[in-house]
Amino acid sequence: MNGSLQQTPNTPRYPNSPRPEAAPTQPPDLKSILRVRQLARIRKACLPCRERKVRCNHQQPCQTCVRRGHSDLCFYDQPRASSSPTPQPQQPELQVTTDSSHRSNNATQPGLPVSHNGSVSNASPSLLGDNSIISVARPDTTQPHTNSERRTAFETGILPLLGMDSASDDGRGTPAGRSETVLAVDQDMVSLFGFYRDRVHPYQFVIDDLMETEKLICSLLNREVQTQQLDNHSLCLLHAMMAAGAQFSDLPIATRLSKSSQHLHSALKYLGSFDLLWNPSKRLIQALLILGQVLQNNMNPRAAWILGGTTVRVALSVGLHQPINHCSLRLSPAEAQQLRLAIVWQDALLSLAFDRPPASHEMDLEPDLPALVSTNPSSQPLDYRQAMNWLCHLSFKHLPSLPQTEPFRNYSRLFHDFDLYESSLAPHLQDLQRSISIQELQQHYSLIVHRYFLLSALCRPVLSSQTKEKFSEEEYSMILNRFQGALKQSVRAFIKLGSISNLATRSWAFVHNGLASALLLSFIRQGSDAQDQDSQEILAELVKTLTERSDDVGQFSAAHKKALRAIQAIKHSSLEETRCRSQNSSQEHHPTAVSSENITFLPEHFGNTQEQSNMVSLDDWLRGFDFDAFSPLDSYNFIMSDQVPQDFGL
Repeated sequence: MNGSLQQTPNTPRYPNSPRPEAAPTQPPDLKSILRVRQLARIRKACLPCRERKVRCNHQQPCQTCVRRGHSDLCFYDQPRASSSPTPQPQQPELQVTTDSSHRSNNATQPGLPVSHNGSVSNASPSLLGDNSIISVARPDTTQPHTNSERRTAFETGILPLLGMDSASDDGRGTPAGRSETVLAVDQDMVSLFGFYRDRVHPYQFVIDDLMETEKLICSLLNREVQTQQLDNHSLCLLHAMMAAGAQFSDLPIATRLSKSSQHLHSALKYLGSFDLLWNPSKRLIQALLILGQVLQNNMNPRAAWILGGTTVRVALSVGLHQPINHCSLRLSPAEAQQLRLAIVWQDALLSLAFDRPPASHEMDLEPDLPALVSTNPSSQPLDYRQAMNWLCHLSFKHLPSLPQTEPFRNYSRLFHDFDLYESSLAPHLQDLQRSISIQELQQHYSLIVHRYFLLSALCRPVLSSQTKEKFSEEEYSMILNRFQGALKQSVRAFIKLGSISNLATRSWAFVHNGLASALLLSFIRQGSDAQDQDSQEILAELVKTLTERSDDVGQFSAAHKKALRAIQAIKHSSLEETRCRSQNSSQEHHPTAVSSENITFLPEHFGNTQEQSNMVSLDDWLRGFDFDAFSPLDSYNFIMSDQVPQDFGL
């Protein structure tokens, strides 16, 4: 056997490495083994190493790719022609080589994710075709493009849903071609986490063990733990938190958008793994929830809605909706409860905004909520987080029942439950004068925005002419008064919150709830001149406040920009009517906050020239639009929907 190998003419004269000792018996497929070894000697660097022009040790995966954390992308150009007509016999030897290299790499890489059967969950190139979801979600993946048209269809169809399309990237998208998913430098990590802890976490509660996450960040800063030792779910969560922190930071707007997009892109890359399907975890669900918030605040609520549905399905798949035998994640009852409440919180707010039925009904469990003081005097008042959880529960409880055959009885139950809820709130949430800190002040206004938007959303059907016929005049007047009062309260709180926090203009939920309430308020013609004047003053103050925050207003979604334009157009039209009716009082009732100067002020901050031109044209269209020809509900739905006039491409 030794002699036959030495006389083989294909044996190179100067081998690259010492020849291993020959086996005592002849292998079953000598020709295939020799072919594999020859290919290994002449093999070029792997595609990632060739792309970066770094050293490659020609393993599968190579040590450089393993060290950089993308061993699943390490593969080589296939030979143009094979001397063997049947390449199948080569696979066992390749598998042995790969397995041995995986074992050696696992010894030095303890942080690599391990699947349920103990094998390293690296994605196999044979499973990642050009059109796979994982491949599409990684725009920097180097793979042979055998069908460019089909891949282009996937990229243009899927990436925009996640806000990752580069064609429409205006600073909120994700940077293409980034393959490094390293965490921020120490100073940025501390800064962005601080913004998340202080400005995001108190108002969008997701992580119930924030101290543990902070300990993990401290370990990374002290170099006690390397990023390579963390699992994908923890890295995804950290990047999601950094992206959310960047959105509410004090950085310049360009830097803020860049850092947020970078961390969002990195977090989404860590979701490009089958772990999402067969190995969910608590950290994964938390990361999905925070990513949903980031996508919302990126003014991409449709992507957040899609991701929210995935989050609910992942939670249901592990049995999180079962409080007794709660789930397969081996969570404590308190941990499972907090995850359910966080999922319901996000799903309820999005469902109200999209006017769609929520998907997390099975996780809306009343035993998860504390008892109300009004029903159990021994219980404690509701703090902000508990109040938001109860508010979401009320939306789930009353939203399906309102269109039933007895509408007034349903509204009576709604108002009764709402009054019991308000009487159970903590003192600082009921009375502004009881607030003793800036955070309590912000929580007071934040809860008013959300709870009165919920009440107005549940009362919104009374604006329909078909629904109005189901009530007597007295019943309709009572509901409408409650409805109008809720709208005014929500808009006033939105204005006050904007004066003390950037939460009002950078959080999509607050922007939507505040502008939606203001738009409905502008459509409703109230009974007396005093009430109309009160509404006009509220809307004038809103426009003035938003013009002072023009940088944040420039990042609003197209629907919210339309809503603001419609409010200005309606205000301008109302002022013209007032001047025509009363020439003597025209000077007295001419508010500067809604003059023509303010109507043309905002386009300068809306971005490119094309968008400015579109918004100016939309102004002209809105001024000529006859809102009186439609019901307030129809006008509201038209403005807040994705529909726009045909000539205005927003």
